[in-house]
Amino acid sequence: MESLHQKDHQTILTRFSKYSEQIPDDLITEILLRLPSRSIARFRCVCKLWASTISRQDFTKSFRARSSSRPQILFACGKNNLKLFLSSSPQPHQNTDVNSSSIAASYHMSLPCGRFYTLGHIGSLVYVREGMSLWKICNPSTGQCFTLPEVKIHSWIRTFFGYDPIEKQVKVLTITGEHGEDNHQVLTLETDKMSWRTIEYDTPHSPISAGVCINGVLYYRAYEHSLPDPCMMIVCFDVRSEKYSFIRVRESSLGAMEPETTTLINYNGQLASLEMQRSFSEASTSFDLWVPQDSGKEEWSKHTYKFPMYTRHVILYCRSVEIRGMKEVKGKKLFAYVDHIEDLKLILAASAAFSAEILLTIS
Repeated sequence: MESLHQKDHQTILTRFSKYSEQIPDDLITEILLRLPSRSIARFRCVCKLWASTISRQDFTKSFRARSSSRPQILFACGKNNLKLFLSSSPQPHQNTDVNSSSIAASYHMSLPCGRFYTLGHIGSLVYVREGMSLWKICNPSTGQCFTLPEVKIHSWIRTFFGYDPIEKQVKVLTITGEHGEDNHQVLTLETDKMSWRTIEYDTPHSPISAGVCINGVLYYRAYEHSLPDPCMMIVCFDVRSEKYSFIRVRESSLGAMEPETTTLINYNGQLASLEMQRSFSEASTSFDLWVPQDSGKEEWSKHTYKFPMYTRHVILYCRSVEIRGMKEVKGKKLFAYVDHIEDLKLILAASAAFSAEILLTIS
């Protein structure tokens, strides 16, 4: 026997369906495009129509294009070195209230990790290394997380992540070496068959630095083994063509190559080298920036920048912005990336070499 509440509910539904019109599909698409990524990820489960709409290539492309025009800050907070919590917030300059000194962060997901790990970020993805060669990849926007196929380790291994802005693909480059011989392999994410492919090379080298990807080219420092005496150079790996080229810096610019004090960075869309004699601390008063002078990047110019005056705890003349919703990071390890892009494209996982799952614990 139906209760009075059930009868009233059924009456309301009947009247609503009788007098209401169905929302056009294009209007639903426009509404979904304006929602936060974590809400859209949940809405895949509402109905088949919404799941199909959100999974369409034109929808994910439009969503990524909107996100690319307003990159966010991604925060990764380590808790007891066993779990990472991922959140993001708008850039401070995107705040429409110019008088406000705070912005809100949105929580995305948590990611289990080992006690010792290496963390990185590229585009819309976060990658975490546990041990020597175990890599976890996750997309905070969708909650998707999976593990890359393992690579056989020889004497040493280096792994780099690069992004091809034309094909909109992330590729992983792994180099292993043993007894002077290198093995170069590439894996392409966002495909239905993710497996390592061996690629050809003609200049044996040993990477000695982290990489930076700029406009589809991955740069890192390495020692060349083809010469009688190992020579340091910058390796340029074209992510789309998967071909190598090399920069051999002139002797007058070797300061830009110092492995102990310099880091390759993206400086206004071009390769540069940041040099610090000490870590960023109260003792630091300046830093040097090496920028290539010619198209071949063989000659570099050095520019010295001094920090503004500072007190013991506060650097003067700099703007301070509070990130609301980040109280749980107090006293914990925190990583921040200023160029995070939200992307709803699901990375297919057809290969049995790794497992994948959609984390439905987003809150």
